[in-house]
Amino acid sequence: MESALALAEAQYKKSCPLYDFFGLKVLELSDESFKVSMPLNEATCNHVGMIHAGVLFAAGEILGGMVVSKHLSDPVRFQPVVRDLKIEFLKPALTEITASAHFDSATAQAMNQELAQSARFDFVLEAELKDTNNQVVAKTTANYALRNFLGKS
Repeated sequence: MESALALAEAQYKKSCPLYDFFGLKVLELSDESFKVSMPLNEATCNHVGMIHAGVLFAAGEILGGMVVSKHLSDPVRFQPVVRDLKIEFLKPALTEITASAHFDSATAQAMNQELAQSARFDFVLEAELKDTNNQVVAKTTANYALRNFLGKS
């Protein structure tokens, strides 16, 4: 039987094949901690041999989707989109990277309550991206919107 992490990873790769192309791995998907890795390989490196900025963006951005997939009470009715994402590049990413974020359970509960009342919820998620030497190579701050974008009931 596949683990919950493997099932989640497969779903993310199916919903956005770019993650499969990059080699995304889901490392942690708990109530408050979310973590993925991206390898340094031909698909992810840029012209100077470090992980491409777009891959770092994708690693930071998927964490918000993971938060929603873990905590959303009504996933048929509400969908998350990233409104903006600021990325601060601190060091070259010359190895595989991990991206991690925390989202507390109280905020998750507030998210579902607000969606039930107003059908809208916005949240901010900060993430750290580290290399295999545990050095922070980038930080992201993403703003997400949860709405009924597809008009489902």
